[in-house]
Amino acid sequence: MESTNNKSRLSSSSGRKTAFTLVELLVVITIIGILIALLLPAVQAAREAARRLQCQNNLKQVGLALMNYESSNGVFPPSCSWNLAAGANLQSVNQNKFGPNWVILILPQLEQQGIYDKFDLNKFINDDTDTADGSGIKNNKVARGAIIPIMLCPSDSNNRTPFNGSASPSTTNSHDGWARCNYAANAALGMMADKSWCIQYNGLPHCCGLPNAPGWKSNSLRGVMGGNVAMRMAEISDGTSYTILLGEILSGLIPADPRGAWARGDAATSLWGHGSYMGDCPGPNPRGINGCDNVPSCQTLGQTMSRAEMGEYGMDCFPYAGVSYTVSMNQHEVKSMHAGGAHVCLCDGSVQWISDFIDSVGSINATNPVFSVWDRLNLSSDGTIVPASAF
Repeated sequence: MESTNNKSRLSSSSGRKTAFTLVELLVVITIIGILIALLLPAVQAAREAARRLQCQNNLKQVGLALMNYESSNGVFPPSCSWNLAAGANLQSVNQNKFGPNWVILILPQLEQQGIYDKFDLNKFINDDTDTADGSGIKNNKVARGAIIPIMLCPSDSNNRTPFNGSASPSTTNSHDGWARCNYAANAALGMMADKSWCIQYNGLPHCCGLPNAPGWKSNSLRGVMGGNVAMRMAEISDGTSYTILLGEILSGLIPADPRGAWARGDAATSLWGHGSYMGDCPGPNPRGINGCDNVPSCQTLGQTMSRAEMGEYGMDCFPYAGVSYTVSMNQHEVKSMHAGGAHVCLCDGSVQWISDFIDSVGSINATNPVFSVWDRLNLSSDGTIVPASAF
């Protein structure tokens, strides 16, 4: 009888289901949370490393397309172009009315012939009207609104939001629907201004907006692709391995911000006045309030967020709300979403990583200007070669 009872108790015990206690469950959840906290930064870092590599590869392909263009045409494309009447200057031109910029001109080399054919280059790029010809309907709005994946850095989350000119009084004539990009042409170390404006600004020779502008004409501040003018490969006397061709940029913070609109022909897709030589920019990837960028719609942007907020993104924009704007004084600096630096493509086609801590201390001076290493890398024919060890 006792044996039977023991067997019954054993059977009951063996059939009982085991379960976690509340304490055990909390311990397991805590361990899982700790593991996630430890692994998440590593996963995020791996993803950013992959995005950075993709960005580097995209920039290299764009650089090769520019080199193929130069090989076929004997000269690089201008960063931007305007149809100026004889004797006109940038002051008298509505700069929202552009001709084809460097991105449009190399679309065939980027294997984007279909987008190129959609443009009617006999019209301003902001002209939205249809043109019928033997090949079908051309429409600049449709063309400029096309997303070009190879022109995008995957680390920039703003590059899928189009620029809409109607969102700002200073760009209303640009109209809407401009797709973005993350790479800009090295135009000049001076500003996108011409001789007439430069004379008004203390007579300093930092204006480079047109072929007759002091900074371009004298070689002293030339980049590679200027306004209505560009260099031949053979003219880059400072060395193709020591001169920047392209640099990373960030797309606009809001739809009214034109930075990164790939078909625009101003500082939106080109680098002007972007070195420390100008005195208001600390170098690539600037943070804080500095005035590195000077583009249309800065005032509208300043009504949406403070300069401190813009500076957190490295996207400070001058002039801010309440300050008069001079349309011909465009500036734009290299910047990226990558921690610690940004990519540039040199004129030999190689892509280099430029640290935020590169020497970038220079100053504007009429008689004895000081150029930093960063400044020198952006000059194509000033007679000073930057050793590779310096960057």
